[in-house]
Parts: sequence; structure tokens; C-alpha cells
Amino acid sequence: MTDFLEMAMADIDEVFFQEFVEKHTIDGEEFDVVPYEVDLRERKSHWEAGAKQNFDQGLYISQKQFFVRAEDYGPAPKIGKPMEYDKITYSVKNCQTEHGLYLVTLERVRQ
Repeated sequence: MTDFLEMAMADIDEVFFQEFVEKHTIDGEEFDVVPYEVDLRERKSHWEAGAKQNFDQGLYISQKQFFVRAEDYGPAPKIGKPMEYDKITYSVKNCQTEHGLYLVTLERVRQ
């Protein structure tokens, strides 16, 4: 099993981060990241006087997920921490560590 794990780890650097990597700015520093998922969802709201009403919680939730090397980024970002991703401020919703990578989920509520 160790041989397989070593091969899989080599594939992360030689394939995953070579083929799918993009440069993005996180908190003012440039990192190699692999985007995973981007989502924009409309939040539940109601109509009043011809306009959507839901100003206390925002009308849309924007989410981004990406992989970044743990050794490049440093300590894992804490859930709830603000994070600037390409000059837009999000909140860290989740951070999973897998095989030397962080899978970071960011969330931003928009009106």
C-alpha cells in the first residue's frame, strides 16, 4: 500500500498541479491553486412592493473551493477567518487536509 500512496503523492505534484494549476492571490500573496468548485446560489427571499426583500441575510451566497499545497500556504486557515481571494473578501467556511493539500471552501454573502 505504501508504494501506491507514494505513486499517488507523486501524481499530485506531477499531474494534478501541472495540468490544472492556476495562479491566484490569497491574502496578498500569489499561490498555485487548483480550483475545484464555484457556486452562486440565490437565497430564499420574499417579494414586497415589487422588489426582493432579504437584506438582513443577503440575496446570494457565492462559494469557491480550491486546493492549495499545505507546504506553500502554511498553517491551515481557521474556519470563520476572513480571506481575500483575488481581491474579494470571503469567509473560510471549511478547510480539509488531505495528502499535503488543503481543500478550502470560501463563502461570501452578496446583496
